[in-house]
Amino acid sequence: MQFNIYLKNCREQFHLTQEQLVRELYGSDELFEGLDISTLSRWERGVTHPSVQKQMKIVSLFGSFSNSILSCFNDMNREEVENRLCKMGIKNIIGSSREHILNFPSKSFKVDDILIKHIRSNSDIDRALDMPYTVIENLTGNVYEISLDMLKSWALHPSNMFLLSEYKGHFHGLLFTLRLKPEVFKQVINFDKKIKEIEIADFANFEQMGSNIPIAFFAYNDKSSSLLILRYYAHLIANQNYIESVGTTPILDGAKKIVQKMSLKFYKEKKIKQGVISSYTAPLSEVLINENVLKMLFMKQECPEGL
Repeated sequence: MQFNIYLKNCREQFHLTQEQLVRELYGSDELFEGLDISTLSRWERGVTHPSVQKQMKIVSLFGSFSNSILSCFNDMNREEVENRLCKMGIKNIIGSSREHILNFPSKSFKVDDILIKHIRSNSDIDRALDMPYTVIENLTGNVYEISLDMLKSWALHPSNMFLLSEYKGHFHGLLFTLRLKPEVFKQVINFDKKIKEIEIADFANFEQMGSNIPIAFFAYNDKSSSLLILRYYAHLIANQNYIESVGTTPILDGAKKIVQKMSLKFYKEKKIKQGVISSYTAPLSEVLINENVLKMLFMKQECPEGL
């Protein structure tokens, strides 16, 4: 979606005239000093574009009208949100970490041949988890001490999102996230509770407020990685009214760079046998309203096919 379309649609959804929106923006932040109807009209027609900083303020203002983070997206399901996101914008977030994204030849790969699905959709979940578990062990040296049985029980819980990327039926990547009760999430981020100590009772149900914690990410190439992250952001946006915070405890430097691009802030570190482990966290509002995400949400040009 381009920003001018979002701006006009959202203004009309809140039954605001251009004059009323100009007045609201002018009163909300000095950044809009001098704004007039003529300028707003040009923004809505796509003749000119507000700066990224102004876009963030506009998105935040619309959010205040509905007590949502991203208004005009909060009534969409995950599939609808995903269709409106620009895959090219994802690359601003994931970067080029070769610890998590291999350089498997991708020019001959068609995006349509890459399938992103939940691991629960596999008839043989034990077999489906074999390769992901091996990848996680090799990436982290099993610092988190997560067993295969533990991973399986987490994957089967309906609140968690355990995604696999497949290319013509073969494993091509993974993204595993947990949905924890806020008080449990805080314990994990504060290192008062180890990842391996998380129990089924610690997961938040969909009707409860929860916090999201990614625990594993890996892909064979940038096409699979982009589609996995795209699905993750679509999930966050579609469920924004039930997610309080996002956080994680990355080990590798590449993972730390990715979470920083997601606007997660360093919170705490702890010494372990293998060195030092750090935790990062941020409210969902900061994860969704920032320059990188706006580039994914609102590209100036139409999003090209493929990646």
